Amino acid sequence: MNNNNHHTEEISTERLMVRRGHSFTITVCFSAPIHNYLRQLKRILLIVQTGSHPSKADGTQTEFPISSLGDQKQWSAALEEQDPYFWTISVNTPANAPIGQYTLLLHTSKSDHLLGNFTLLFNPWCQDDEVFLANEAQRQEYILNQDGVIYWGTENAVLAQPWDFSQFEEDIVDICFTLLDVGERHRDKDHIQRKNPVYICRTVAAMLNCDEFRGILTEHGTGQYFNGTPPSKWLGSGPILRQWVASHFKPVRYGQCWVFAAVMCSVLRCLGIPTRVVTGFTWAHNTNSSLSVDEYYDEDGTLLTQEKNARIWTFHVWNECWMARADLLPEYSGWQALDATCQEKNKGPSFCGPAPVQAIKKGDTEADYDVCYFFAAINAKCQVWIQKTDYTLKPALSSTKYTGNNISTKSVDSERCEDITHNYKDGTFTIPLGNPFQGLTTLTVKNFFLLANLNFLRFTLSPSPLVLLLQSLIKSPSPASL
Repeated sequence: MNNNNHHTEEISTERLMVRRGHSFTITVCFSAPIHNYLRQLKRILLIVQTGSHPSKADGTQTEFPISSLGDQKQWSAALEEQDPYFWTISVNTPANAPIGQYTLLLHTSKSDHLLGNFTLLFNPWCQDDEVFLANEAQRQEYILNQDGVIYWGTENAVLAQPWDFSQFEEDIVDICFTLLDVGERHRDKDHIQRKNPVYICRTVAAMLNCDEFRGILTEHGTGQYFNGTPPSKWLGSGPILRQWVASHFKPVRYGQCWVFAAVMCSVLRCLGIPTRVVTGFTWAHNTNSSLSVDEYYDEDGTLLTQEKNARIWTFHVWNECWMARADLLPEYSGWQALDATCQEKNKGPSFCGPAPVQAIKKGDTEADYDVCYFFAAINAKCQVWIQKTDYTLKPALSSTKYTGNNISTKSVDSERCEDITHNYKDGTFTIPLGNPFQGLTTLTVKNFFLLANLNFLRFTLSPSPLVLLLQSLIKSPSPASL
């Protein structure tokens, strides 16, 4: 009954899994009859504790009496039914309690008695919880749905990859808390900070890819995938998380952006934070907040830009998490962008976020966390250059790329692709009128080769009518006037 009331029955029907801000019911049975229960109530306390070293001082251990009325704003207990051999007690959890695995004790004047263990999660159904999400259809999608779709490809050829998030398979919740334990061990953090969804998001992001000791996944760009699984072969989060635990926390080989985002989605949904996977097409990576990016190719179309330099990706995948931001302006509550893929940054951790999507749209680059990186990634302009054999440079045909196109996510209760670009941009940052490559901006060197004399384009895909028209207009070795 408790798990059904707390929307956790899919995790387990045997273990007590509850969400903070709502009460749960326990029954205490006695080996001998209790006749004067009112007098006994005055001698009894309940104790809840979490973490390896629970303490009243840091808020990881709390004592509270059993009364006739429970306080809904803090740890409390109310006696609902009683007879000489059992009591039925309603235990209330505060909406700002640290999430985690708890022990529940009954304290008497003589000793403490273990009543059991329970797991406490964030609660998007509770208005007082920072992750409260008012729309039930969205709660069903962004918390309870285990079947997802990840979009990739190009903005003109969007591909849908099914993904099994597996967030409610019973061992996954334990793995998620193990992940937090390992992350905190390397950062000297404590359990009391687990009350804050921002802290949880940053801890999970750090553990996914950027933790130099015990990261869950090893990033690999392109090429051979020795002694591991190519990122394209993963179809679900469960096997990755289980392999990480089974190997005693050695990074799983291999992941790329969509794998990081998918596993992040699984972990955060399991812990109770509404989360979705988002794809953006034509993404400026490693810009270090710059709105200007240069890409260099040789005359055969081979990219010369170094791996760690700023470059344009055909697509990139990250997450959005829903929460209130008490540390920022009220308007910045709601969807927060979170990216576990490593970034080259001047300072701070290599992941990005959570950054308010509204702040990204407004260009408020002073807002925490890493708004400037997201803003640059989707608003940068890329100048494409051809390096000739004598090392001189000339701008390529259609030499400017525009980033942040067709930002997409799975629709609620549907496999339809929903375009959410308007959440990130106001529509004024567009490709200039008259640009003949409008609608073709995601085509990269993998799709075409720019030759030195620019007298034709050779596509690996079938050319569009627009491309055929462009080809017909190029009649001399000199660059066409476009």
